[in-house]
Amino acid sequence: MIQTKFPITYGNRDEKVGIIKIEVRLEDNTQLDGDKYLVIDWDTDDLKNAYCSKTVFWDNERLTQMNNYLEATYNFSEMTRKESEYLKIVIALMIDTKTNLLPSGKTIYRVTPNDWEFSPEVVERFPMLLNV
Repeated sequence: MIQTKFPITYGNRDEKVGIIKIEVRLEDNTQLDGDKYLVIDWDTDDLKNAYCSKTVFWDNERLTQMNNYLEATYNFSEMTRKESEYLKIVIALMIDTKTNLLPSGKTIYRVTPNDWEFSPEVVERFPMLLNV
């Protein structure tokens, strides 16, 4: 979905170098007060073994705010419901990654907001992301 633009050093107790790709999957949308997502981090050199993963919950207010922003900013009219939902998750992931900063002003993996890009397979599927 999104990835670092270049290899970075990462790891908790070891030192690995690779391009980090982050994927989000809807895990549970049956709760009345919001949705639960699974966030998975991969090294693009090893897409069979996730580097780490976590579950995040977005409440209805946050979901509505993000959806309203995306609907006002991007054109989803030519897409199927599935395509637009997927693309909204991808763009929301990028926005969240670039704006949910550490005290240092850096993003996760201690890189700058401009060090992230949409993954090539997502850009190929949705060329409009080249202009986002």
